[in-house]
Amino acid sequence: MKYLLSIIILLFLLVGTIYGLLFTAPGNQFLQPIIEQKIADQIALSTKLEHFLLRPDRFEVSLKIGDDTSIQTKGTIELGTQSIDATYDVAIHELSQLQTLIGQQLNGPFQTHGNIKGDLKIMTIDGVSDVAKSQTAYHLTLREFTPEALTAKIAHLHIDQLLYMLNQPIYTKGLVDIDANIPQLDMESLKGNIVTTLSQGMLQPTPIQKDFNISIPHNLTFNGDIQTRLIGTKAISHLDLTTSIANFQSKSLVYNLKEGSLSTDYDLQVPDLDKLYFITQQHMDGEVNLTGDVKVDQENIQINTHANIFGGVLEATYKKKLSKLYVKIQNIQTVALTDMLLYPHIFDSRANVTIDYNTDKEDGTLHAELLNGQILPNKMSFLLQQMANFDITKEIYQRTIIDTKIDKKVLHSDLYMKSRLTEINSTNGTIDLEDQTIDTTLNIKIRKNKLPVTLTGALTSPDIKIDTKALFKSKAKEELKKRLPENIKESPFGDLIKNFL
Repeated sequence: MKYLLSIIILLFLLVGTIYGLLFTAPGNQFLQPIIEQKIADQIALSTKLEHFLLRPDRFEVSLKIGDDTSIQTKGTIELGTQSIDATYDVAIHELSQLQTLIGQQLNGPFQTHGNIKGDLKIMTIDGVSDVAKSQTAYHLTLREFTPEALTAKIAHLHIDQLLYMLNQPIYTKGLVDIDANIPQLDMESLKGNIVTTLSQGMLQPTPIQKDFNISIPHNLTFNGDIQTRLIGTKAISHLDLTTSIANFQSKSLVYNLKEGSLSTDYDLQVPDLDKLYFITQQHMDGEVNLTGDVKVDQENIQINTHANIFGGVLEATYKKKLSKLYVKIQNIQTVALTDMLLYPHIFDSRANVTIDYNTDKEDGTLHAELLNGQILPNKMSFLLQQMANFDITKEIYQRTIIDTKIDKKVLHSDLYMKSRLTEINSTNGTIDLEDQTIDTTLNIKIRKNKLPVTLTGALTSPDIKIDTKALFKSKAKEELKKRLPENIKESPFGDLIKNFL
């Protein structure tokens, strides 16, 4: 009994000591610096446990990290059921002060507060935040401390503030609203819906010019709606994006979170092609509608495009892995093409074109076949009419061949075309798309007469020079032959004159 009594007394002393250390004011004062040091050792920042109170049924903690961060929490606890019901308040005046703790550079303030309730098996967190100047409310369910479900409503999140917080350039401004309902957060079997709305979006030209060397208009705006379903390891979205230059729609954009791959269809509508000048550096007229699909994985990006344009069909494929762009154009109207490019009408035909282009080297080839073509009235045809007394616009060119080597923005082309009475060819003619200039010589043969025609200067209105020496020489021969008397033509002197001519 003596030994048993001693053991019982010892147990009471131990319990009393633990109770005194844990649940009394002196005990809290004893533990406070120890806990403060442990926290400081873990986060490698100056910390101060400004207030620490622990009782059997409640607790209060106030922690200061650095100069700008405070964390406060208080609530009730139930030791028997190991449950908690507490509030929390996190106020960070400058996120950049926590870089060593977070592991990356963040900027600006962040605040959130709310309530934690539950036990070791299941716990709920209800809170609000002003992240990126938004009005955010969230409800998170944890099962055995693992996130199980989430609902969140984010109103008027400022995109520029979010980019600033993430230490990214301010490429765009605008507002984002998100309504998320995700009853199953397991990354292997996701389930839920997310509705995202973009409004008042406007791209910022200065950082885009600096980082991507692209000059964009100062008034490029956008709005959008995205409806996303989470199924398994996939996020499947329906996307509508409206901008001041184009409209984009995807009925099924699928992102595989496990594989990091993306696939989507798309419908891109550009109602005014001239608004793309900042990209194409080419003034254009008209509209275009492109459809196709995109596939992205860790090894490649592939974009397939289809369009009904200029009375024909365009098919294109881009493969990033190969740095290749393949384009096939069938049965287009050349007049419609020149109308779009705001070029004068020169040639009317149907055309088939293939392009093989290396996007890294910016070089490639173009092969074009123009069928049943006809030269339209222009400055060159007028000069030919005046000098050769021949209307070239009446000729039909059943098959015209153009082979072009693309060297960045310079095109080097060979041309061959033939009609009943004419034949035209050109070797290594040059068009500079950046300067919008042309430099080529067309070797035109009308019946038996040769007329070299040189085109130089502005692509839309080049200088035209016709070498008439051969034509005048041929005409002089014919005229001299006509005027020679018959007796001289039949004489040895006549043969000499023929050889001379």
